[in-house]
Amino acid sequence: MKYFNNNFSLDETERLCQLYQNCQLSILEEMELEYVLTYCEFDSTMIEETRELMAVSRSVNLAKAKALRKPVWVWVMRLTASVTILLGTFAVFRQINFNVVNDDCIVYVSGERASDKVAHEIAEADVVKMRHFLQVVYEQKATEEAKVEQFINHINQSK
Repeated sequence: MKYFNNNFSLDETERLCQLYQNCQLSILEEMELEYVLTYCEFDSTMIEETRELMAVSRSVNLAKAKALRKPVWVWVMRLTASVTILLGTFAVFRQINFNVVNDDCIVYVSGERASDKVAHEIAEADVVKMRHFLQVVYEQKATEEAKVEQFINHINQSK
């Protein structure tokens, strides 16, 4: 512990206490004043009030520090939740196969399972029908777009 030599008079000590109460001291000066008042033998109302204010300030600072510090279990729960989310996301993406080519198809005709060859023929016929349907839809879309463009041009020319 530091050696304390009280070179202050009662008036000087009270003046420092007054500066403390008026918030005119730096943090370092406040800490030094607190140290001086700890070993000071002077007794006055100003000094006692300053000691009480310093005690209140110290307890408020401790309360703030405790409030800012989160318990360990909060950090553990957050970490656990993050890891669980990452593992769940990874598991979901592992289950999804984006480029699956499955040559097996099962077809039932009149309630009975058809052979693989017949199933493939039916599936290929359905694919051909679907492609034809999509082609018709694309042609209708192109026709409608052309009509809309022609209509817009006609309106613009009329203006």
